[in-house]
Amino acid sequence: MKTFGTSATAAMLTHCKHELMQAIWSFLLDSEFIEAYEKGMVIRFPDGILRRVFLRLFTYAADYPEK
Repeated sequence: MKTFGTSATAAMLTHCKHELMQAIWSFLLDSEFIEAYEKGMVIRFPDGILRRVFLRLFTYAADYPEK
């Protein structure tokens, strides 16, 4: 508002949210995470046994027009 003298349009806010989410994913999905995702991580469990575990991301996205 201060810079341009008008409020951001809905399209501009949508674009900014998109860019923010892409930047967050880029930050989270670094090379160390990708390697662990592909090859797994060896973790010593409380019972003393080493096990290889694989990271998985699950996302849930939905569009609720009524909201």
